[in-house]
Amino acid sequence: YRAWLKRADEPSAISPAPRPMPAPPTGARPRRLSVTKIETWMRDPYQIYARYILDLAALDPIDADAGGAERGMFIHAALDGFIKTYSGDLPDDAVARLLDFGRRAIAEMRLPPEVVAFWWPRFERIAGEFIAQERVWRKTARVVATEAEGKIEFKAGLKPFTLTAKADRIDRLAEGGYAVIDYKSGFVPETREVRSGLSPQLPLEAWMAQGGAFAAVPPAEVGEMIYWKVTGSGATPVEIKPLRAKEGGAQALIAAAEEGLKNLIKKFDDEKTPYISRPRADAPARFSDYDYLARTREWGIAGDEEGEAA
Repeated sequence: YRAWLKRADEPSAISPAPRPMPAPPTGARPRRLSVTKIETWMRDPYQIYARYILDLAALDPIDADAGGAERGMFIHAALDGFIKTYSGDLPDDAVARLLDFGRRAIAEMRLPPEVVAFWWPRFERIAGEFIAQERVWRKTARVVATEAEGKIEFKAGLKPFTLTAKADRIDRLAEGGYAVIDYKSGFVPETREVRSGLSPQLPLEAWMAQGGAFAAVPPAEVGEMIYWKVTGSGATPVEIKPLRAKEGGAQALIAAAEEGLKNLIKKFDDEKTPYISRPRADAPARFSDYDYLARTREWGIAGDEEGEAA
């Protein structure tokens, strides 16, 4: 006991755990992912390892409050319902109709009254500005599909890979070709992030559209890729933000995204490539359910934050 008490008062040296470096066999690595998960794969491969190889899914807290994800679902549901119903000419009372779709979405999601009271004024701002922007937009485009589900299988690396997507909206431009549109109720990627390959969702959806991956969308060239930022806040409740390449237009961004994805698949087909957490300190994932499992704070304290880019 005296020896134990003596040791209890002595400072102990604790070495932080190193960054996890899981490198599962090729056969265990996923061969099917959605376009939204490709960005996660780029920014935080450990999330892909935990979710699709270990099959670990985070559980929502009991009686959790509605947050950003639910707000996005509510706005998307309202906009999609309205656009599906009025894919041709817009009615004179379009704002009131869109607000009705918002009320319907709230009822279907069973959102609590205190959440609705906070979100609804923003949605009213979104509805008015969205319809104004939509009237202008439809002078040069028409709706082809909304919430379009698609998949494409292609050869990359050791085995075929399947990419899936649900495109918020695909429109036919009057001048020819498609515009692929993504509604964003929160963060909108910077064009430089898309160009660098860190946020490839929209170019990959465009690549799929050109390849006939969406059943409701005949294959044709994509001429525009656009984020519609629908936050309801600030001076611009709805902001249309097209993606612009430095050279080569939309096709340059699409080709770069395709090449980047195929290179990523080939890299991770090598069993020596680990699924590490936060490979780039300057471009982390915006959210992760697995930081605790990856012990990021522990090895981060040890100064192992930079790592090697995946």
